[in-house]
Amino acid sequence: MSNLSRIILFFLTLLVLSPTVPLYAADTFTATVPAGTETTMQDPNSLLPITITNNSSGRSISEIEIKGFTSQYDFSQFTVAPAGWCIDKVEDDKIKFKLTQPNGDCKKNTTGSEIPPGGTLLFNIRIIPVAAAADVFGDTLDEIKIKEDDKIKITGSLPTWTRRSFETTMVASPDSVGVGDEVTLIMQVINRSTATHSSITSTPAPPTASSAIVTNTGGPYYGSTLLNGDHTAASTTITVDSTTGFPAIGSIKIGSEEICYTGTTATTLTGITRGCNLTTAATHLDNSLTYDLTPFSLAAGATGTVTWTYSADSTGTVYFTARATSGSGTAKSISTSSNTVIIGDFTALLTVTPVYSLTGKSVAVQMDVKNNGSSTLINVAPSSLTGCAGGATESLVSGPSPSLVSSLAPGASTVFNWTYQVTGSIGDLYCMSGYATADGAATTNTDTSNTGTISEYTVTLSPSVIPSGSTNQAFNWLVYNGSGCTVDEVRIETPENGGDWNCSSVSPPSGWSASCQDKVKFKSGGNPNNIPSGGSNLFGITFSTTETVTVDTTVEFPVRLRCGGEKVYLSSFLTLTLDSVTLTHSPVGPIFADGTSTYTMTATLTSGGTPLSGKTVTFSITDGTLSSTTAVTDSLGAATVILTAPSSSVDTTVDVTATYFTATATDTVSFTGWNKPNIQYWGSLMPTTVNCGASAAFTMSVRNVHPTLSMNLDALTYFSFNDSSAGGGATYVANLTTPTTIPANTTVTNLQFNAVAVDSSFLVGSYTPAANSTPPPESGLFFSDGGTNDQYRSVTDTVTVGGSCGASTVDVIEWHEMR
Repeated sequence: MSNLSRIILFFLTLLVLSPTVPLYAADTFTATVPAGTETTMQDPNSLLPITITNNSSGRSISEIEIKGFTSQYDFSQFTVAPAGWCIDKVEDDKIKFKLTQPNGDCKKNTTGSEIPPGGTLLFNIRIIPVAAAADVFGDTLDEIKIKEDDKIKITGSLPTWTRRSFETTMVASPDSVGVGDEVTLIMQVINRSTATHSSITSTPAPPTASSAIVTNTGGPYYGSTLLNGDHTAASTTITVDSTTGFPAIGSIKIGSEEICYTGTTATTLTGITRGCNLTTAATHLDNSLTYDLTPFSLAAGATGTVTWTYSADSTGTVYFTARATSGSGTAKSISTSSNTVIIGDFTALLTVTPVYSLTGKSVAVQMDVKNNGSSTLINVAPSSLTGCAGGATESLVSGPSPSLVSSLAPGASTVFNWTYQVTGSIGDLYCMSGYATADGAATTNTDTSNTGTISEYTVTLSPSVIPSGSTNQAFNWLVYNGSGCTVDEVRIETPENGGDWNCSSVSPPSGWSASCQDKVKFKSGGNPNNIPSGGSNLFGITFSTTETVTVDTTVEFPVRLRCGGEKVYLSSFLTLTLDSVTLTHSPVGPIFADGTSTYTMTATLTSGGTPLSGKTVTFSITDGTLSSTTAVTDSLGAATVILTAPSSSVDTTVDVTATYFTATATDTVSFTGWNKPNIQYWGSLMPTTVNCGASAAFTMSVRNVHPTLSMNLDALTYFSFNDSSAGGGATYVANLTTPTTIPANTTVTNLQFNAVAVDSSFLVGSYTPAANSTPPPESGLFFSDGGTNDQYRSVTDTVTVGGSCGASTVDVIEWHEMR
């Protein structure tokens, strides 16, 4: 045997006999993304879901570094590592993942979270795709470096995907409709490419409905405005609110008529051809919806909308799916789905806020219930709510409030509220599910809310909804630290895409500093000013200009905290809505906190500046009493309720909030403390029915709600009501029979008033004796002690007047018989 043969045999023997020297095949990995993966140019929220498969026969993967082409993609700091892994380094062109050690360090050392041989792990990587002139196919990475247990680098294939030119949002509204009603679908398209693209439409056209319970009835429409003034079938100029976005030459649709035009001004369409494209000229009323029928072009960075209408044919839920596409097909968006619309005569929609919560903290749950039917619903009540699968435990703290709504008119809506405590581990999810019922076996759909996440930190943005295009808008971020370290830096970023977010000033907490920039960095001046464990602080930014949208849009303000040297990434969200609520009160005030004085609260609802009529606005208060928790807007978009003052001996304020879906407004009204005896009607009005021409003597209970001061009522005290609400001119006034002392904190029953005849001219009807502090006509109760503590009070019970009412007395002065 040769020496070479002996050497080879020796090493072969070692390999066979030694148990500590493994024999491996060539180790590799596979990196894949789901089929059809797409990203959107300039979208900071683009996710690249890369699954790493370990093809090794014996080693585990403990470190992964992914490199990208900086000319195509940047890696985002808002990437979240899989459980057991951490991000060791993130730069524009690369991101490195290692293992989270028991002490919190980010290292390659073995922890049990490695990818074992044959195992797989998903990495959701946030990337920012760079813009190009048109869609890009076959995007890939520069390199993936993977290290195994013994630091040996292994090789593998790289995934590919498509980069799209358009960013698309689709909104279907309203989110609850009855069978036979109309659903409007609006696709907002933003051109994120570097080139102009024309003839924007959708694929498929119209967008596909998820369920065959709707029928497309109109569209595509490429913009809209409102008709300004009534127009006859012969009008030769069409006047609208605005022609912004309309092409110089094109066609519009109003009702069933199409109208062609050859010119525009800021508010008119000229060179008109009525009834074009085989339609018939017709009369159109002021504020009629006017659709643009001409496909548009979008320059780089420009925004446009496409609209379709659908009829709701049967009960169920539906959403719509499509992608925006250019006429040439070289530029498209990712396939996008709209929100879900609930179709039914009686519907429920659940929401949970906030979307981040510490374990053991409370969250708010709201159920919006709507009557889309033609009959009033009686005794509307929510079901018990159940928690959803997600890991967290939801425990009822309070609610529902209210527990019952006695009636819900057609087209009206109401809101039920709960408070739940959520407990669980970091990353656990929470959500709620439930429905509502009414008499007659009426039941809504069972709805499941949005999902929240249990976190070590929370951030709450206020306000969370603002009107589109708001100016000089102040925001506050409330940051809560539930970890074991102290927070010494808070960075808040403005939304990456769209809008002119111009920071004009910042409001750092005491001991912190900050200045305006795209990423506003609030820095603590030292440990005494840091947010401690279990503490919170408020960070304010004012924007002189914000974002203008064409459909309700939610944008993200990323928030980065630094706690004990570790950087934590959270999200806060703001909804920009075309719906806007303003809330005012009358009189100017303050008024007395006497339990009787009232403010008239008026909420005005608009959409894109146009009043919305026939919509139900919900009101809530922190004290006092509302005449109703809901009101319907009139033709001017105004909804009105009456706020009755609380009873307070000290000056106080009440917050009144008006809400219409995502739009909300709060108005704070002031009251002057009432430091006199405070006499209130306390019920038991007798009688409640009287006849015209007949004598009536009333009794009732009253109470002095003041804790220490009494009042001596004299004979000037009276009870009164009138028929002015029915258009009459008659008044009933009866004075107190006997002077009576009302001690502090005491109820007097059967307070007696004189017997007085009801005027025969009184109109038949039921009347509420509401206090009138400036009679005539007299109404309600006037309590008098000779002028020192005089006060007017309302009677909440009604008096019904019947009999031969409305008669007039005629005196015959002279009679002549005519022959």
